[in-house]
Amino acid sequence: MGRRRKREDAPLSLFSFQDIMACLTGILILVSLLLAIDGLSDTMQATPGKGTPSEPQDAARTAEELREEIAVLARTLEERKGGVDVAQGEVELLEDRERRMALEAERTRTVIEERDAELARLVRELESASQSSSALREQLSAAKAKADEQALRERVRFRPGAQYSKSPVFVETTPKGLVVGELDPSLVPRLVARLDDPGAENRLVGALGGRRPDTSYLVFVVREDAIPRFEALRDAMIRKGFEVGWQLWDGGEGGFLDGATAAGAAP
Repeated sequence: MGRRRKREDAPLSLFSFQDIMACLTGILILVSLLLAIDGLSDTMQATPGKGTPSEPQDAARTAEELREEIAVLARTLEERKGGVDVAQGEVELLEDRERRMALEAERTRTVIEERDAELARLVRELESASQSSSALREQLSAAKAKADEQALRERVRFRPGAQYSKSPVFVETTPKGLVVGELDPSLVPRLVARLDDPGAENRLVGALGGRRPDTSYLVFVVREDAIPRFEALRDAMIRKGFEVGWQLWDGGEGGFLDGATAAGAAP
């Protein structure tokens, strides 16, 4: 028992561990010194003198700058390549849009030509209708003028009056007055009187002289420019008891009794 207690109480010896640590520390210090000496010698050989930078550092820095420039150039080239592609796409889009616009312009031109043709057709139809309308208006005007002329002629259509032994006395109405005449035994017109305005109508009965309603009848030779005068005079002579006939004068500028031989009024 006593021997066992003596062994347990024996102190722990750390000699071997301390020796190992001391050896390792020494080795590390030695290696550090060697490395420091080697690096210092390399620096002194590469850069003699003081304050001069080392060439490997400059070369490394230059290479890094070159790599950065190359990278920048590569990116620029890629961007430019992409820009060319984008521009080509835009050109294709513009060409497609131009084609569509050309097709639309062609369709619009076709529509305009069709509408111009339709407008020209309508204008031709309108002109034809206008010409037809003008022709119809002219025909209507001609028919109206003819009807008016016929009505005017009808107003002065020849009415011979008595068909027995009464003698005709011709009274020609003009815008300036009246011309009175009769036929001689050979049926040649003979001038009885020329009554100029004013008051020609009032002097007609006196100009007739002895030509009374029971022995004579009146035949009015009416000029177109004296129809109102004829109508008023006709009514007045009918009221005086004369039988009256009339005829529109178609002999032109001259009168019915122009050139007739003058004769005195009957007693």
